[in-house]
Amino acid sequence: MNDIKKHICPTCGGTLIVNVERQMYECPFCGVTFDYDYFREENVLGIAAQALKNKEFSSAGKAYDFLLEKEPNNFEALRGKALIAMDITKIDGIKNIDLFSKLNYKNACEEIDRAIESSKPQDREYFTTMKDIVDAGHEYIEEKDMLEDQRNERVKSISHLSELKNNRDKVFIFSSPVIRPGKAVILTLFCYLFLCLMVFLGFKLFTINPYWKAEDLSKYETAQTEDYKNGIDGFAGYYSNYTKYQDALEREEQRKINYENWERNHKPSDSVLAIILGCTTVFYALIVFIIFIGGKFLNIEISNIQAKVDEQDNQIEKLDNSMTELKERMKQGYNRLSELYPANE
Repeated sequence: MNDIKKHICPTCGGTLIVNVERQMYECPFCGVTFDYDYFREENVLGIAAQALKNKEFSSAGKAYDFLLEKEPNNFEALRGKALIAMDITKIDGIKNIDLFSKLNYKNACEEIDRAIESSKPQDREYFTTMKDIVDAGHEYIEEKDMLEDQRNERVKSISHLSELKNNRDKVFIFSSPVIRPGKAVILTLFCYLFLCLMVFLGFKLFTINPYWKAEDLSKYETAQTEDYKNGIDGFAGYYSNYTKYQDALEREEQRKINYENWERNHKPSDSVLAIILGCTTVFYALIVFIIFIGGKFLNIEISNIQAKVDEQDNQIEKLDNSMTELKERMKQGYNRLSELYPANE
């Protein structure tokens, strides 16, 4: 490859340059010239092809550059440079979709554009088709990344949607599959009435007079009567029960006094009960309002996320269809390359 990489003047040892107009090599130092046949094209193509096959892209590129200096529209050299830019050794490598995930798209496009501009008219379709395949492959990879992102976002949205639905369904009023709206209203009313009943009973319990229960005096009166009937032997018992009876009467009188005093000092007020029930109603209504508002906001957020998931589904479907079309476009492009230059496959 040394005679290709650098042409040395046999007279003075200087590096030869290409004079395209004169179709010759010239030595800028001693002026000696050489015909193009001095470095035979078929030998250079063979060396370049072998280097390309061995993935010696640098050596192959220099050989193709040498040929393009002599013949800027040389199909094999232009094609070889395009393959090198795509980091493949033969054109069927362009069928591999994974190629485009690591392809330097900018370099490949620059080289193929150069080939389109420099190629002969009959070769231009070949490079134009190659460029279309590269464009389709690059677009495919971009959409593949977008599709992966969309799917990841959809998984997150579905997870969030499920969490919101679980939170909403914890409130039975908004769990329509469990309790319908009509039943929810009835259930809410029963809960309210039950709460009011508990408040009323609690109020009555805490405002009951502790001296309300009277002592049973009949047991003393019965005992006295029985002892009196028993005659003289029963007098002792009669007087004993009489004393107990008198003590019980005193206790009962004191209880009545305590009862009246307690009633005067702790007289229950209906207005107090009304205030308590009113506060209970307001408190319960506030709770129900918060539940309904919270459920409403949850439903709105659920609807928004569901719409987002639907949009993501549409995007995923569009990307899937687009990627399928791009793969078909690449396939047709490759088939066209094979039709144009089947021997180059």
